[in-house]
Amino acid sequence: MRRRFIEGTYSTYQLAHELRVSTITTYRYQKEFERIKAHYPDQLDNMYFYMPEQPKPHRETPLYKELIPMLPVLAAGMQGKVLKAMPLWEEYRKHCPQGYSYSPFKFIFFDWFEDSVIPYPVPLLDSIAPADQPILQHWRRGNDHRHWQIAVVLQGAITATTLAELMSKAESSWRTVTQWIRAYKTKGLAGLEPTPRKPNVRIQATIKNRKEKLVKLLHESPQSHGLNRTSWSIVALTRIYNQLYQPEVHVMQVSRCLRQLGYRYKQSRDMLTSPDPKFREKIKKIQRILQHLKPNEKFFSIDEYGPVGVKIKGGRTLRHEKESPVAVPEKQRAKGVIICTAALELSTNQVHHFYSEKKNTFEMIKLIDLLLARYADQSRIYLCWDAVSWHNSLILKQYIQDHNATAKPEIRIAPLPASTQFLNVIEAVFGGLAKAVIHNSDYPTLEACKQAIDLHFSIRNAYFLANPKRAGKKIWGQEHIRARFSELQDTRKRSAMHGAR
Repeated sequence: MRRRFIEGTYSTYQLAHELRVSTITTYRYQKEFERIKAHYPDQLDNMYFYMPEQPKPHRETPLYKELIPMLPVLAAGMQGKVLKAMPLWEEYRKHCPQGYSYSPFKFIFFDWFEDSVIPYPVPLLDSIAPADQPILQHWRRGNDHRHWQIAVVLQGAITATTLAELMSKAESSWRTVTQWIRAYKTKGLAGLEPTPRKPNVRIQATIKNRKEKLVKLLHESPQSHGLNRTSWSIVALTRIYNQLYQPEVHVMQVSRCLRQLGYRYKQSRDMLTSPDPKFREKIKKIQRILQHLKPNEKFFSIDEYGPVGVKIKGGRTLRHEKESPVAVPEKQRAKGVIICTAALELSTNQVHHFYSEKKNTFEMIKLIDLLLARYADQSRIYLCWDAVSWHNSLILKQYIQDHNATAKPEIRIAPLPASTQFLNVIEAVFGGLAKAVIHNSDYPTLEACKQAIDLHFSIRNAYFLANPKRAGKKIWGQEHIRARFSELQDTRKRSAMHGAR
């Protein structure tokens, strides 16, 4: 977010969408960066710098106004003694019996002491042996966190640093810091090495035996033990274990053993896979064509949208919270059916389409004739489509072969692997079409629906003619992902394509 702010491309909505955070978060960070730019412009590039927050002042209550002037007087009366909160509070209560109790007095005293009294700390450690200095320096620069903490504590203890500062620097507790200092005073660095705990042989054997029994149970089905379950849960595993073996174990013991054995609960995933044995070969061929596409060559992503029944369609719509959702009748009589055969040219983002009555080879030939007439000045066109039967018919292959023998532009086929509709780039455009003009629609006639689709594609084509850009950006904000060819993306969004049902 800070990098975007420095570059001048900060957008609260776009960043919230990319980083999956709320727009309130991106808005607050933007305000923070503006404050840094106004007050500390030289720190704007420092990713670890944020505006210092001033401590919130104490409320000016009557008790507080009475106590603050008394603190210097009470401290002066403690000459020769260490200033501590408890003796000072006892003296304060002698003068003000109705004053603060000890807990609020302590915090006010600490704040006043930090702001008004100059401490003279005493070194917590007299010296460090010269032979130990190189070792501590090595620990300070090393990757062992415990050694780093010890080096910070010991080196800070000889410079009259307070215990609170040591605890903060070493990120450790008061007990641990004092133990390290005491151990070094008595035994040197040898006293700081952790003493290995002697393993209990009997307990180790019991745990090993328990793990073996658990693994044996995991390899069996819960149904074989009378449970109406298809997979094991920790509770079920514990219950069956206690029925079969002694001594009994607790759920937490079973859970810990499974973690140590490397067992985890993992969610099954729907994988976008292809059974095509030439999957990798075909993917690399398409990528190679796109990477070396010449200005006089065009690459088309081809598919059919539909059949779509023209009737009342549901979908997401903006409505008041008090309004009820739009009711869509489950059984309707369609006013017609639409099949839209289309081709997306990836280098210019232009869509060419017409309406078909069927999906077959002759509709593909019709589309090819349309593209040949439109791109007659090109030297070669590539056709990329999925592996349905009418895209691979003998008639279509013979038609392309006859054309290449007698006319230009040359037609090349770059087929997708089998069962990889999710790689067809035009599916993203169909998703935008469905969300824009099909969802939440109720067209009176078949022609009205066709006019809406024609207008959608004409506006889209005009935009990319005025703003030339290869397919690779979100189109009108309606396609759910970037319209580009990538093996890692799924361009066919099921929720967007529900209108095709």
